[in-house]
Amino acid sequence: MSFVRRRRRAAVLGAAVMMALVVMPRGSTTVLAGDPDVNGALAQQQDMEQQLAQQRTTLASLVETQSSLGSDLAQISGDLAAVGIAIDDAETRLQAMALELQDARAQLGVYRAQLTNLAANLGKIEADIGVSTANLNARETLLQDHLRAAYRESQVSMLEVILSSQSFSQTAAVLGDMLTLSDGDRQLADEIRNARAQLQIRQATLRQGRTTLAGLEQAVATRTATLADQQRELDAAQQALTEKKAKLEKLQAEEEAQLVAAQADADAYRQKIADQEAALTGQAELIASLKQEADKLDVAYHGRFAWPLIGDFVVTQEFGHTSFESFHSGIDLAYTSPICGGPIYAAADGVVLADGRPNAQYGDTGIGVIIGHSQRLQTWYWHLSREVVSVGQTVRAGDIIGYEGATGWATGCHLHFQVMFDDQPINPRLYLP
Repeated sequence: MSFVRRRRRAAVLGAAVMMALVVMPRGSTTVLAGDPDVNGALAQQQDMEQQLAQQRTTLASLVETQSSLGSDLAQISGDLAAVGIAIDDAETRLQAMALELQDARAQLGVYRAQLTNLAANLGKIEADIGVSTANLNARETLLQDHLRAAYRESQVSMLEVILSSQSFSQTAAVLGDMLTLSDGDRQLADEIRNARAQLQIRQATLRQGRTTLAGLEQAVATRTATLADQQRELDAAQQALTEKKAKLEKLQAEEEAQLVAAQADADAYRQKIADQEAALTGQAELIASLKQEADKLDVAYHGRFAWPLIGDFVVTQEFGHTSFESFHSGIDLAYTSPICGGPIYAAADGVVLADGRPNAQYGDTGIGVIIGHSQRLQTWYWHLSREVVSVGQTVRAGDIIGYEGATGWATGCHLHFQVMFDDQPINPRLYLP
């Protein structure tokens, strides 16, 4: 074979290979709809990142709310286990916490719905990936078909051009036209590049979204379990409050029944008023006599107070204006177990200033003990069934000084506990734990 023939064959084969890469056969003008948009995929990715960031922020807020609610529940549960709790205050607090727990469940429901929408959006992205993959495969197949057809035609047409041309310049011009990339194939190649870029972005968005969604769903499961635990704590606290309230209402009902019975007799009621007035006079004279004994004590008291009842008891009447009296000078406490006769304890360190029936000369036959804690501070214990201390005796907080009873002007078995500061009755709750 001559050198000229070898060069001609090499030129024909090279031109055929180039045509296989770039030439679109005549008459093939198919263009697929829904051209890929890389910017659209980036926008979809940014939108998904914003959704995930918002879900993380919302979840953090839910966690903070539930943590605060958990602290409140722990506190009220501890308070209900303690003695002397104010029933009305505890009931108000539990009602508020029930509303907070209901709101927390509603917020978690909204958040769960948002995660459902997020999962649906991820599903849409996954569907878009399927469509994009199918479109990409179709475009690549179409371009490959164009190139294979071009290669087959080039094996004949390029050889005919070379053999039929009269000059090299004419051959080069014709071959140049044949080797020029058609607009359709150029557009198709650009679409393939864009589709691949779009597909990579959406696949990355899907991976990130799936991973984050799994973590958020696990967090929701944890929050749901925590809410269930908090609901059980709230139910237990409400049950404890219901039991205490029932005990209180039972004692109050008994006292009200006795009071109604006493009020039914007008003469007896008028006598009771007279007795109360006499008791006030007697109390004033008693304070005056106690003042001399109290002057022997320290100027101020520096110790601590404790409840004068220990065990299962309730506060049956508060200090101040009540439904039973125009002004109640102390607080009434009653054992719920035993029903009556439980021990009464000194609320603080001090010296017994009076015992027995200090106001008997004024018609009050109630057994009482008065303890001085300083020159300005005293505690009074009234309606005892009996006392076990005597005047001048030193007592410590927690020492038994007598037993619960209903002596004197009492409508039921209980202890009237009174704190006197500078000869005036003060709300005992200011001193009690």
